[in-house]
Amino acid sequence: MTQQGREKGQLVAALWEREAKGLASYAMVRTGGDKAAAEDLVQQTFMAAFLQWDESLAGLDAEKRRNWLRSVCRRRWIDGIRRETLGDRLQADVERLYDRVSPDPAHAVIARDDLDRCWQVLRQLSLRRREVALLYFIEQQSVLRIADILGIQASGVRKHVAKARQALREAVVGLLDAEPVETSTLREGEGDQE
Repeated sequence: MTQQGREKGQLVAALWEREAKGLASYAMVRTGGDKAAAEDLVQQTFMAAFLQWDESLAGLDAEKRRNWLRSVCRRRWIDGIRRETLGDRLQADVERLYDRVSPDPAHAVIARDDLDRCWQVLRQLSLRRREVALLYFIEQQSVLRIADILGIQASGVRKHVAKARQALREAVVGLLDAEPVETSTLREGEGDQE
């Protein structure tokens, strides 16, 4: 390793000492409390910091570096969601909605088709609306927590949830009606997990 590489490594190590714990907490919220996934996100983020130090971080102050780390962590988390097959996590719920008695191949095909349509709808949403939808519907985060994570107003979160729900309802009529929730009546702390 060159002298410049060692110096960069020392700078990133010092950044790790200052920011890793806070970034790990941020990542834990993103991953819904999955410690291993949060640790992976933190490691990926600091690897990106090392690789992009000269271009992205060298001239930034402490607050901007912290924001950069959170932004990279958030993008890595979103990339992970895109790669991950969330269908496995949702399969039990879809089967519960469509197959109450015993497994039926026709119901499984319908459920799979509906699930595929839901994911197509989610992929077509704007990035912000998709983030809100995934945090709310998949990660089951509260409106306030989502607002805090994404740095937007709670009313904006509610608007994105309502629009995403409407888009999903239009794609799969009746799937989301099994457990209706009025977005306009959501309590601020609803869904908070201890």
